[in-house]
Amino acid sequence: FCLQGCKVNAKGSTLITHIPDALAHGAEIRADSMVSRVLIDEGGQASGVVYLKDGVERRQRARMVALAAYSIETPRLLLNSACGRFPDGLCNDYDQVGRSVMVQGAAQTAGRFSDEIRMYKAPPPGVSSEAFYETDPRKDYQRGFSVQTAAPLPITWAEHVAAEGHWGESLREHMRDYIHWMCLGILAEFLPLPDNRVTISDETDRHGLPVAHFSYTQCENDRRLMAAGQRTMEEILQAAGAAHTVTIKRYAHLVGGCRMAADERDGVVDRDLRTFAVPNLLITDGSVMPTQGSANPALTIMALAARAADRLAA
Repeated sequence: FCLQGCKVNAKGSTLITHIPDALAHGAEIRADSMVSRVLIDEGGQASGVVYLKDGVERRQRARMVALAAYSIETPRLLLNSACGRFPDGLCNDYDQVGRSVMVQGAAQTAGRFSDEIRMYKAPPPGVSSEAFYETDPRKDYQRGFSVQTAAPLPITWAEHVAAEGHWGESLREHMRDYIHWMCLGILAEFLPLPDNRVTISDETDRHGLPVAHFSYTQCENDRRLMAAGQRTMEEILQAAGAAHTVTIKRYAHLVGGCRMAADERDGVVDRDLRTFAVPNLLITDGSVMPTQGSANPALTIMALAARAADRLAA
């Protein structure tokens, strides 16, 4: 039941690992604070941030600024930081901020077996295969997907079954039958589309700051990839003896919006996560990813951030 937390602190979450280490080395956490904009000095360098706490506007000066608010809030902050030098949003000279936001197709298919499976007993992603990941020219779609075991806990399983249209007595019977089901999931690499993007809305939040507006649609390749993944999971479960299958279409792992590129005309940050327009402004979250892949992006994000930190410390 690790998704619900760990009572003995054995789970390697940020709360147990990185935050205590950062605090031990002098980091300060300012809770309940909302950054409203990044400050740019007369030389075009980042000089700090403006933030709100308890309704009071405050300023924090800095020699370097790193943003890690992720794929919705990092573009929002950059766009809300428009100034004389950057009238269309900070680092947005080439209209790249907020573009090419992606998700993964993360459908899950469950099969019903006569034996008791008790899928909750094992770690949710216990086994993963990338046998279907590379582009196959014989297929009618580009890229591919990974397949992994999944183990939705009872509440999530109820959502899974309800999404199939079961309710009332039918839902209750499926819940009673929980221990006979086994679940697989895919992570399908959806393509980066420039028009899947974050912009600024006319609506404001409780701080009076414009909120993000997210526009998203799937292309035909995404839809074909999702359907192929579902067929593959059904075939695997049926070959293992499942008498009946149900599928829920899910999506996971939002990335992109401030993509890494070789040239400022194609992205927001360079290979070291420095923004092209403001060299002492870094972005150290998943918004920098130019493509999605078929795995959880967490370790890649951590590796990129660690690499950027090493470059700064050198």
